[in-house]
Amino acid sequence: MGIKDEMQDKAQKAKQKLQGKRDEASRQDRTEQERLRQRADEARQSGQASFDDIQDEMDDRG
Repeated sequence: MGIKDEMQDKAQKAKQKLQGKRDEASRQDRTEQERLRQRADEARQSGQASFDDIQDEMDDRG
């Protein structure tokens, strides 16, 4: 194997390693986005429940 072949082999391995790290980062990003989306939905539901409780209380007074 010549030097050129060795360098091409090393470059190919480095590309594969980098692509693997990119794929992992992409998966982590999607997981984090989904977690944040879920927390936002829960907060929205909680806020709506609180609003509904206040509205019911106001209706009871009226």
